[in-house]
Amino acid sequence: MARKKPEFLPPQQDLRRKAVNFSKGFRLKLEPAELRRLEEVVEKAKDALSLDVADKLRQLREALEEVARSQQTDRGMRTIRALSLDIKGAGGMFNYPLLTEFAKSLNDFTKGINQPTPLQLDIIAAQIDALYVVMGQRIEGQGSKVEKDLLTALRLAVERHKTAG
Repeated sequence: MARKKPEFLPPQQDLRRKAVNFSKGFRLKLEPAELRRLEEVVEKAKDALSLDVADKLRQLREALEEVARSQQTDRGMRTIRALSLDIKGAGGMFNYPLLTEFAKSLNDFTKGINQPTPLQLDIIAAQIDALYVVMGQRIEGQGSKVEKDLLTALRLAVERHKTAG
């Protein structure tokens, strides 16, 4: 069977018109003033992110307390998994990779656990505490050696104590 030679098509101009709106939007190459405006929007979004994540952390703490009191453990664990996924997604958007890593660790650990043991509850609490520290200290980027060591320690704890409770 003979292969056809690939055909290269020029880009459609309507896509460029959608991306570059000279009357209302930004040019392809941003001017310094436009860049400052965008940076302000991102900073305001970071403030909104902080409030949103703080609320989710409070809800995580409440769900953990509910599970620890052995009330509605299935619902509480589902809540913890859902909130950790929400936080994981938010961290990557605003240069909080540690937030993403700790939330992912929490989510991975709690998958399949409906009735956690006391030790598993302690690990979940430590992961939530780590999320609080990242947001409270506004640790952007990869963090220091301390944060990296903590993430490594939590990963090790997750690996050792993942068995469903």
